[in-house]
Amino acid sequence: MSLQTIKYFCKDGFKNIFLNKTMAAASISIVVAALTVVGIFIEIGINLEYISQQIEKTVDMIVFLKKGQEEKAVVIEEYLRKNVDVREYKYISPHMALQDLKNKLGKNAFLLEGLEKDNPLRGYFVVKPVKIEYTKKLAEELETLDGVAQVYFPSETVDKLRRILKIINLFSILLIIGIYIVAIFIIANTVKITLFARRREISIMRYIGATNRFISGPFVVEGFIIGILGSILAYAIVLLFYHYTISYLSQTITFIDFVNISIYKYKILGVFILTGGMVGILGSLISLRRYLKV
Repeated sequence: MSLQTIKYFCKDGFKNIFLNKTMAAASISIVVAALTVVGIFIEIGINLEYISQQIEKTVDMIVFLKKGQEEKAVVIEEYLRKNVDVREYKYISPHMALQDLKNKLGKNAFLLEGLEKDNPLRGYFVVKPVKIEYTKKLAEELETLDGVAQVYFPSETVDKLRRILKIINLFSILLIIGIYIVAIFIIANTVKITLFARRREISIMRYIGATNRFISGPFVVEGFIIGILGSILAYAIVLLFYHYTISYLSQTITFIDFVNISIYKYKILGVFILTGGMVGILGSLISLRRYLKV
């Protein structure tokens, strides 16, 4: 494709938008609305992922050793050190466990006096898995180790959290796909109206030998421009929305940390421009495919 042809496509694409300002504005508005909703869900998804990571860090597994088998702690520690599913671990000896209990009792620590010689507490490991979904598998593996008496972890909490995250992710994906389909449909109809208005001009072009590719070029550019303009406007709205929403939530819900969106702003802009441009081109191609079928 020559540079001259590309210039013609771009010039005619912009002209189409200018001549059909109302429909173009409607299409851009739809793209803005669609991508704004998509952007909000992306932001919610990023924050849910971040919050779930914070929750994952709080899920501890307690691996109790059998009474009198604290010497097995060395072997178990070696196993934990080599296990890729383990993020970090800490061994609490019976002596350390007794001392910790005394600290918690404070002024009533005298109740535990005399237990140093015959400490009834057992040694245990505090284990943090890399991801919350590894918890069950890791617990099952640890329970088979020699010297391990019991592995405790909040299994119900883990299962509920995993289910909630799956449902939210699935719902977000389905909603985003639905929004994109609606945006493609609207752009396709906008281009179709432009095609209908210029049907005589297009017929003449076909009679003199113009190819479908040459005829459709400006309309593809038109859809692309609509998509890009809509994505840039939506990006600005999403950033402003996030800024004010998070400022409010940070002051209201002080015990939760939210993501600093500036870390992701270029990625989100890239996603918007890419998907906005693709939605515009797809909308045009769908409409052209039907109209140029002669």
